[in-house]
Amino acid sequence: MFARRRPEAGARPGTLVLSANSEPVKLRVTLISVTHTKVFHTQSVEELPTQLLEGQLMWIDVRGQGDGTVLQKLASRFQITPLAMEDLVNAPQRPKMELFEHQQLIIAHSVPAVSDNMTPSQLGIVFNKQVVLTFHENCDHVLAPINRRLENPQARLRSKGPDYLVYAILDSCVDGCYPILEGLGERIEQLENQTLRDPRPDLLADIHQTKNILVRLRRSIWPQREMVLTLLTVDSPFIEKATEEYLRDTTDHCTQLADVVDMYRESTSGLINTYMSAVAHRSNEIMKVLTLLTSVFVPPTFLAGVYGMNFSQMPELSINGAYPAALGMMCVMIAGTLLYFYRRGWLRRTAIENEPNRNAVAETKPRRPSRRVVLQDSAETQIRRAA
Repeated sequence: MFARRRPEAGARPGTLVLSANSEPVKLRVTLISVTHTKVFHTQSVEELPTQLLEGQLMWIDVRGQGDGTVLQKLASRFQITPLAMEDLVNAPQRPKMELFEHQQLIIAHSVPAVSDNMTPSQLGIVFNKQVVLTFHENCDHVLAPINRRLENPQARLRSKGPDYLVYAILDSCVDGCYPILEGLGERIEQLENQTLRDPRPDLLADIHQTKNILVRLRRSIWPQREMVLTLLTVDSPFIEKATEEYLRDTTDHCTQLADVVDMYRESTSGLINTYMSAVAHRSNEIMKVLTLLTSVFVPPTFLAGVYGMNFSQMPELSINGAYPAALGMMCVMIAGTLLYFYRRGWLRRTAIENEPNRNAVAETKPRRPSRRVVLQDSAETQIRRAA
């Protein structure tokens, strides 16, 4: 799937393994209240507010890892346990949820739309009654819509608690997979058409690459679905009952994505079989042509072989016009053989797909729905996005 940073064998629990090419830690702090929001950037934990007003929420977006000094200060400031910090830093972890005494930990995955291999990225979330911390290295595409929603004075995010902000971040991670799967569905349809028309060797590599992408997505979507279900079943003091209704909608989206991924995986597996069948069909067509050519010239070859024998007593050789007669007989043999093959239908090329026949069938039979699933958000999700 993707390489995971692990501590050495025998290391104490909570050992942090930082990435060798990690960027310096950047903190984006958002102070959220019903009336207004305040955003500022810093690289020092000491500049964070020590006390929050009543009804105020602080969201700290931690990007990068640096040398680990800032991360250790954050863990000490907000009482994040060493095991939780290990899950946040030693990425990637399996999507999961952990409930601690002072906060709740969530590990989620997001898929960047601009990535070639679509490798999921980890987004870690730690939250309590007033503070939400997000840890990531390249998940700005997930958090950007949340920041834009906070700029709206009428946004529900301003009046809700930290659990609703966590739900909005999770929902953005899940909904970000919809355009990815739509693009993969179109790609699978193109591969199917190319497989039937022109099964080239490089096409098989594209099919395997698409299948590997779907395997990566499945390894992220299924655990993420289980994680959201755990949020609904666990008795957490940090999640209100009103937020569980929205989390159920996110669970439905995860289930839909999981079903689509499984369907696309079956389609790509079928494409491999289709490719092998198309290659075998093309080979059979080539062998058919070669066999027909050989069969057409067998009777004239027999006649030429008979009169090519070196016998002195061959009366046909002394007849005037024997040579043109032999050539004419060879032509008649060839024409007769071709006529026989034509009547048997052996000279016609059998194609895998026949567009006219397919159109005729489409006119006489009701059209079946497209294999590609149309991924649409529910009405409730659209209302929430509009807010």
